[in-house]
Amino acid sequence: AFLDVDPDLLATSSDAWLLRPGQGWHGFGDLGPRYCMLDPIKVTTLTPGIGANGALQKEGIPAAIVTAFLATQGIVVEKTEPYSILTLFSIGITRGKWGSLVAAFMRFKELYDANASLTKALPGLVADHPERYGRLGLRELAAEMHAAIREHDILGNLDGAFSHLPEPVLTPRETFARLVHGDVEQVPAAKLSGRVLAVQVVPYPPGIPLLMPGERFGEATRAVGDFLLGLEAFDAWFPGFGHDTHGLEVKIGGDGRPYYALYCLKT
Repeated sequence: AFLDVDPDLLATSSDAWLLRPGQGWHGFGDLGPRYCMLDPIKVTTLTPGIGANGALQKEGIPAAIVTAFLATQGIVVEKTEPYSILTLFSIGITRGKWGSLVAAFMRFKELYDANASLTKALPGLVADHPERYGRLGLRELAAEMHAAIREHDILGNLDGAFSHLPEPVLTPRETFARLVHGDVEQVPAAKLSGRVLAVQVVPYPPGIPLLMPGERFGEATRAVGDFLLGLEAFDAWFPGFGHDTHGLEVKIGGDGRPYYALYCLKT
Protein backbone atom coordinates (compact mmCIF):
# COMPACT_ATOMS: atom_id res chain seq x y z
CA ALA A 1 0.00 0.00 0.00
CA PHE A 2 1.17 3.53 -0.73
CA LEU A 3 0.80 4.50 2.92
CA ASP A 4 3.49 1.98 3.85
CA VAL A 5 6.00 2.97 1.17
CA ASP A 6 8.95 5.29 1.70
CA PRO A 7 7.99 8.69 0.16
CA ASP A 8 11.49 8.94 -1.33
CA LEU A 9 10.84 5.73 -3.28
CA LEU A 10 7.53 7.09 -4.60
CA ALA A 11 9.29 10.29 -5.66
CA THR A 12 12.21 8.65 -7.45
CA SER A 13 11.04 5.28 -8.82
CA SER A 14 8.45 4.80 -11.55
CA ASP A 15 8.12 1.11 -10.58
CA ALA A 16 5.88 2.08 -7.67
CA TRP A 17 3.31 3.55 -10.06
CA LEU A 18 3.16 0.83 -12.71
CA LEU A 19 0.01 -1.17 -13.43
CA ARG A 20 1.21 -4.75 -13.77
CA PRO A 21 -0.52 -7.53 -15.75
CA GLY A 22 -2.84 -9.87 -13.87
CA GLN A 23 -3.31 -7.80 -10.73
CA GLY A 24 -6.99 -7.81 -9.81
CA TRP A 25 -7.14 -4.39 -8.15
CA HIS A 26 -6.93 -2.40 -11.37
CA GLY A 27 -9.27 -4.58 -13.46
CA PHE A 28 -7.13 -4.61 -16.63
CA GLY A 29 -5.99 -8.21 -16.66
CA ASP A 30 -4.38 -8.27 -20.10
CA LEU A 31 -2.16 -5.20 -19.77
CA GLY A 32 1.24 -5.45 -21.38
CA PRO A 33 4.31 -5.13 -19.12
CA ARG A 34 5.21 -1.50 -18.37
CA TYR A 35 2.27 -0.42 -20.55
CA CYS A 36 0.93 2.31 -18.29
CA MET A 37 1.24 3.80 -14.84
CA LEU A 38 -0.78 5.78 -12.34
CA ASP A 39 -0.69 9.56 -12.52
CA PRO A 40 0.66 10.81 -9.18
CA ILE A 41 -1.40 14.02 -9.25
CA LYS A 42 -4.72 12.33 -10.02
CA VAL A 43 -6.47 10.81 -7.03
CA THR A 44 -9.44 8.48 -7.49
CA THR A 45 -11.73 7.99 -4.50
CA LEU A 46 -14.04 4.98 -4.64
CA THR A 47 -17.46 5.13 -3.04
CA PRO A 48 -19.22 2.00 -1.71
CA GLY A 49 -21.34 0.06 -4.15
CA ILE A 50 -19.09 -2.08 -6.36
CA GLY A 51 -17.25 -5.18 -5.17
CA ALA A 52 -13.73 -6.22 -6.09
CA ASN A 53 -15.21 -8.40 -8.85
CA GLY A 54 -16.95 -5.43 -10.45
CA ALA A 55 -20.46 -6.50 -9.42
CA LEU A 56 -22.89 -4.18 -7.67
CA GLN A 57 -23.17 -4.75 -3.95
CA LYS A 58 -26.40 -4.81 -1.96
CA GLU A 59 -25.88 -1.27 -0.68
CA GLY A 60 -23.99 1.65 -2.17
CA ILE A 61 -23.40 5.38 -2.25
CA PRO A 62 -23.39 6.68 -5.83
CA ALA A 63 -20.56 9.13 -6.30
CA ALA A 64 -22.84 11.83 -7.76
CA ILE A 65 -24.28 12.38 -4.29
CA VAL A 66 -20.83 12.79 -2.74
CA THR A 67 -19.80 15.18 -5.52
CA ALA A 68 -22.91 17.27 -4.90
CA PHE A 69 -22.04 17.47 -1.21
CA LEU A 70 -18.40 18.38 -1.90
CA ALA A 71 -19.64 21.27 -4.02
CA THR A 72 -21.44 22.65 -0.97
CA GLN A 73 -18.06 22.61 0.78
CA GLY A 74 -16.36 24.58 -1.98
CA ILE A 75 -14.62 21.52 -3.46
CA VAL A 76 -14.94 20.97 -7.21
CA VAL A 77 -13.96 17.53 -8.51
CA GLU A 78 -12.57 16.81 -11.96
CA LYS A 79 -14.78 13.86 -12.90
CA THR A 80 -17.56 11.79 -11.36
CA GLU A 81 -18.32 8.23 -12.42
CA PRO A 82 -21.07 6.07 -10.92
CA TYR A 83 -18.94 5.00 -7.94
CA SER A 84 -15.71 6.96 -8.17
CA ILE A 85 -14.54 10.55 -7.94
CA LEU A 86 -11.42 11.96 -9.60
CA THR A 87 -9.65 14.90 -7.99
CA LEU A 88 -6.51 16.64 -9.19
CA PHE A 89 -3.66 17.42 -6.80
CA SER A 90 -0.98 19.83 -7.91
CA ILE A 91 2.67 18.97 -7.33
CA GLY A 92 2.86 21.59 -4.59
CA ILE A 93 -0.31 20.69 -2.70
CA THR A 94 -0.06 21.04 1.06
CA ARG A 95 -1.34 18.81 3.83
CA GLY A 96 -3.87 21.50 4.68
CA LYS A 97 -5.29 21.47 1.17
CA TRP A 98 -5.80 17.73 0.86
CA GLY A 99 -6.83 17.64 4.50
CA SER A 100 -9.87 19.76 3.65
CA LEU A 101 -10.98 17.05 1.21
CA VAL A 102 -10.60 14.35 3.84
CA ALA A 103 -12.52 16.50 6.35
CA ALA A 104 -15.35 16.92 3.84
CA PHE A 105 -15.51 13.16 3.32
CA MET A 106 -15.72 12.66 7.08
CA ARG A 107 -18.49 15.24 7.34
CA PHE A 108 -20.41 13.46 4.58
CA LYS A 109 -20.06 10.16 6.46
CA GLU A 110 -21.48 11.75 9.61
CA LEU A 111 -24.50 13.06 7.73
CA TYR A 112 -24.97 9.75 5.89
CA ASP A 113 -24.76 7.66 9.07
CA ALA A 114 -27.38 9.92 10.68
CA ASN A 115 -29.57 9.90 7.55
CA ALA A 116 -29.57 13.68 7.81
CA SER A 117 -32.32 15.42 5.88
CA LEU A 118 -31.35 16.64 2.43
CA THR A 119 -32.46 20.08 3.58
CA LYS A 120 -29.39 19.98 5.81
CA ALA A 121 -27.00 17.94 3.64
CA LEU A 122 -27.85 19.30 0.17
CA PRO A 123 -29.92 22.46 0.70
CA GLY A 124 -29.47 23.73 -2.86
CA LEU A 125 -30.86 20.49 -4.30
CA VAL A 126 -33.95 20.70 -2.08
CA ALA A 127 -34.45 24.37 -2.95
CA ASP A 128 -34.43 23.49 -6.66
CA HIS A 129 -36.63 20.37 -6.32
CA PRO A 130 -38.55 20.60 -3.04
CA GLU A 131 -41.30 18.13 -3.93
CA ARG A 132 -38.85 15.42 -4.98
CA TYR A 133 -36.28 15.71 -2.20
CA GLY A 134 -37.86 17.70 0.62
CA ARG A 135 -38.72 14.66 2.74
CA LEU A 136 -35.72 12.46 1.98
CA GLY A 137 -32.67 11.76 4.08
CA LEU A 138 -29.15 11.37 2.70
CA ARG A 139 -29.04 7.61 3.25
CA GLU A 140 -32.47 7.21 1.65
CA LEU A 141 -31.39 9.13 -1.45
CA ALA A 142 -28.28 6.95 -1.78
CA ALA A 143 -30.38 3.79 -1.47
CA GLU A 144 -32.86 4.98 -4.11
CA MET A 145 -30.12 5.98 -6.54
CA HIS A 146 -28.16 2.76 -6.04
CA ALA A 147 -31.33 0.75 -6.67
CA ALA A 148 -32.03 2.71 -9.87
CA ILE A 149 -28.53 2.03 -11.18
CA ARG A 150 -29.13 -1.65 -10.55
CA GLU A 151 -32.66 -1.68 -12.00
CA HIS A 152 -31.58 -0.10 -15.28
CA ASP A 153 -28.28 -2.02 -15.40
CA ILE A 154 -26.49 1.21 -16.27
CA LEU A 155 -23.02 -0.20 -15.63
CA GLY A 156 -23.65 -3.46 -17.50
CA ASN A 157 -25.14 -1.68 -20.50
CA LEU A 158 -22.26 0.79 -20.62
CA ASP A 159 -19.82 -2.11 -20.72
CA GLY A 160 -21.88 -3.83 -23.40
CA ALA A 161 -22.14 -0.65 -25.43
CA PHE A 162 -18.38 -0.54 -25.83
CA SER A 163 -18.11 -4.27 -26.59
CA HIS A 164 -19.73 -4.30 -30.05
CA LEU A 165 -18.92 -2.27 -33.14
CA PRO A 166 -21.87 -0.55 -34.85
CA GLU A 167 -22.62 -0.79 -38.56
CA PRO A 168 -21.09 2.08 -40.60
CA VAL A 169 -23.38 3.32 -43.37
CA LEU A 170 -21.82 6.67 -44.34
CA THR A 171 -18.55 8.38 -43.48
CA PRO A 172 -18.69 11.19 -40.90
CA ARG A 173 -17.93 13.65 -43.71
CA GLU A 174 -20.83 12.44 -45.84
CA THR A 175 -23.11 12.54 -42.82
CA PHE A 176 -22.05 16.07 -41.91
CA ALA A 177 -22.86 17.24 -45.44
CA ARG A 178 -26.44 16.04 -44.99
CA LEU A 179 -26.59 17.60 -41.53
CA VAL A 180 -25.64 21.09 -42.74
CA HIS A 181 -28.23 20.81 -45.51
CA GLY A 182 -30.94 20.05 -42.95
CA ASP A 183 -31.53 16.49 -44.09
CA VAL A 184 -31.95 15.36 -40.48
CA GLU A 185 -34.67 15.03 -37.87
CA GLN A 186 -34.81 14.51 -34.13
CA VAL A 187 -35.79 11.03 -33.01
CA PRO A 188 -36.60 9.92 -29.44
CA ALA A 189 -34.06 7.52 -27.95
CA ALA A 190 -36.79 4.89 -27.64
CA LYS A 191 -37.34 4.91 -31.43
CA LEU A 192 -33.76 4.80 -32.75
CA SER A 193 -33.84 1.24 -34.08
CA GLY A 194 -32.69 1.15 -37.69
CA ARG A 195 -31.88 4.85 -37.87
CA VAL A 196 -28.55 6.33 -38.99
CA LEU A 197 -27.11 8.82 -36.50
CA ALA A 198 -26.25 12.31 -37.73
CA VAL A 199 -24.19 13.17 -34.63
CA GLN A 200 -21.78 11.34 -32.40
CA VAL A 201 -22.99 10.05 -29.03
CA VAL A 202 -20.42 10.61 -26.28
CA PRO A 203 -21.27 9.96 -22.61
CA TYR A 204 -19.05 11.78 -20.15
CA PRO A 205 -17.44 10.18 -18.37
CA PRO A 206 -15.70 8.30 -19.95
CA GLY A 207 -15.73 10.76 -22.87
CA ILE A 208 -15.37 8.05 -25.55
CA PRO A 209 -17.84 7.97 -28.49
CA LEU A 210 -20.41 5.18 -28.42
CA LEU A 211 -21.64 6.00 -31.92
CA MET A 212 -20.18 8.13 -34.69
CA PRO A 213 -22.07 10.10 -37.36
CA GLY A 214 -23.10 7.78 -40.17
CA GLU A 215 -23.40 4.64 -38.04
CA ARG A 216 -26.65 2.71 -37.87
CA PHE A 217 -28.46 2.13 -34.65
CA GLY A 218 -29.21 -1.58 -34.94
CA GLU A 219 -28.97 -4.98 -33.30
CA ALA A 220 -25.23 -4.59 -32.65
CA THR A 221 -25.90 -1.42 -30.68
CA ARG A 222 -28.81 -2.69 -28.59
CA ALA A 223 -26.77 -2.13 -25.42
CA VAL A 224 -26.29 1.52 -26.43
CA GLY A 225 -30.05 1.93 -26.63
CA ASP A 226 -30.59 0.23 -23.29
CA PHE A 227 -27.87 2.43 -21.78
CA LEU A 228 -29.42 5.65 -23.10
CA LEU A 229 -32.90 4.65 -21.98
CA GLY A 230 -31.52 3.79 -18.56
CA LEU A 231 -29.92 7.23 -18.26
CA GLU A 232 -33.15 8.82 -19.50
CA ALA A 233 -35.19 7.12 -16.79
CA PHE A 234 -32.55 7.89 -14.16
CA ASP A 235 -32.40 11.60 -15.06
CA ALA A 236 -36.20 11.85 -14.95
CA TRP A 237 -36.37 10.30 -11.47
CA PHE A 238 -33.39 12.20 -10.03
CA PRO A 239 -33.60 15.83 -11.19
CA GLY A 240 -30.41 17.70 -10.41
CA PHE A 241 -28.28 14.63 -11.15
CA GLY A 242 -28.62 14.56 -14.93
CA HIS A 243 -25.92 12.94 -17.05
CA ASP A 244 -23.74 14.77 -19.54
CA THR A 245 -24.02 13.01 -22.91
CA HIS A 246 -22.84 14.85 -26.01
CA GLY A 247 -25.06 14.42 -29.07
CA LEU A 248 -28.47 14.28 -27.44
CA GLU A 249 -30.99 16.86 -26.27
CA VAL A 250 -33.44 16.61 -23.42
CA LYS A 251 -37.02 17.27 -24.48
CA ILE A 252 -40.25 17.39 -22.48
CA GLY A 253 -42.99 15.06 -23.61
CA GLY A 254 -46.73 15.64 -23.59
CA ASP A 255 -46.89 13.92 -20.20
CA GLY A 256 -44.42 16.39 -18.74
CA ARG A 257 -41.62 13.84 -18.48
CA PRO A 258 -38.18 14.50 -20.00
CA TYR A 259 -36.86 12.24 -22.75
CA TYR A 260 -33.73 12.02 -24.88
CA ALA A 261 -33.78 12.96 -28.57
CA LEU A 262 -30.98 12.59 -31.12
CA TYR A 263 -30.52 13.87 -34.67
CA CYS A 264 -30.75 11.15 -37.30
CA LEU A 265 -30.66 11.26 -41.09
CA LYS A 266 -34.08 11.47 -42.68
CA THR A 267 -35.28 8.23 -44.22
